[in-house]
Amino acid sequence: MDSKTNAFCEARFLPTRTWLRTRRGMATPFRVAIAARKRVDNLHGSISLANVKTTIRFAEPSDAPAILRFNRRFRAAGRSEALHPDPKLPGEARYRPEGFPLCQRLMIAEDGQEIRAGMMLLHHTIFVRGKEQEFCWTDWPLSEGLIDRAHSLAIIQLLRRALSYQPFLLGLGVGSLDEDWARIVLAFGWRQGAVPFFFYPVRATRVLLGLRYLRTRRALRLGAVAAACCGLGVGLTGFLSLRRRLAAAFSSCEIMEEKSFGEWADRVFANCLRDYGATACRKATALNILYPPDDTRFIRLRVLRKDTKEDVGWILVLNTQMRVNQYFGDLKVGTVVDGFGAAEEVPALLRAAVDYLSARDADIIVGNFSHTAWVEASRRTGFFSGPSNYFLFASPGGPLLEDGCPLPEIHLTRGDCNGFTHLL
Repeated sequence: MDSKTNAFCEARFLPTRTWLRTRRGMATPFRVAIAARKRVDNLHGSISLANVKTTIRFAEPSDAPAILRFNRRFRAAGRSEALHPDPKLPGEARYRPEGFPLCQRLMIAEDGQEIRAGMMLLHHTIFVRGKEQEFCWTDWPLSEGLIDRAHSLAIIQLLRRALSYQPFLLGLGVGSLDEDWARIVLAFGWRQGAVPFFFYPVRATRVLLGLRYLRTRRALRLGAVAAACCGLGVGLTGFLSLRRRLAAAFSSCEIMEEKSFGEWADRVFANCLRDYGATACRKATALNILYPPDDTRFIRLRVLRKDTKEDVGWILVLNTQMRVNQYFGDLKVGTVVDGFGAAEEVPALLRAAVDYLSARDADIIVGNFSHTAWVEASRRTGFFSGPSNYFLFASPGGPLLEDGCPLPEIHLTRGDCNGFTHLL
């Protein structure tokens, strides 16, 4: 096995404490991997890459039965993860022009009998320092090695082939750096950064009593109940409401709800691109593929000057009534999914989102933003920061998360890499 295979084996088989020591700088992944090589080799036997001929290719419609069998094996093992038999983006069939560089495909690893791993690749373009280049979002690979160790190395071959196909890969989400996929890509030399999380408690008392996160620990639960009972929630709700009314009274902008993105969105992107070190393409055609006009859940807010009707930017939101959600319980959650505009105009864009969702009974508004202008504007608008489980991962073959393009200069939101899906 080579060094990257060793590193994977360390991530997959070593105890979590060893991995944590590695990440904290007490050892490098590769040193620990070498130390563990004998243990790993003893574990593998039939797992050896030489013993199994694996074919890596993009899935076709005829692979649907094999994908469903793969998913059934996961369910039988008590796992909820699944590969999607139809990987197309929401608006790809209806709104993607022929040859447009935005589409989603499933790359699979099969051993001649069954599919053993799958990895979604969302083909897209990104502007880095104003120059457009192709890249792929990866929607975290799924390997049968999670339930059957005999197939553990299928993910290695899949990841290598994906990097050979497109060296510039990005991943977003994960939830924890201790999850299998995060540990694997970190062992392969990928870079990572946490995308800040923000929330705006429109109805603070309901949030204190209804947010599932506040029930995870006894101290948090008691503190939330005490804060609600002593009127802290009512006071915060009143303060934020007054602040919204004052901001609206002095605002020079107005909101227009749009059914789709048009040429106006192209103008906003062209005029404001210079303010961002890196951003995925946010031209109208791409936006209509990602957020199809026939999906009424997506609310597109176009922000204009009141006097000149000049475009300031746009913001896209969701307003979802949750039902026994693992994070939000039964709260009505507004999500700032995406947006774009000049850095100096971001406060106006976020105020538009807050005003719109607050007027439509959202209990809490949430969003993730990485760019400095959006982080600072969130705080100025009244958002609070919270713990983030939303991580950006960048492959060694791409320029992001290096000195020339650090996280605060990259524009990332919940809309990137389908990060909003569990908030629909």
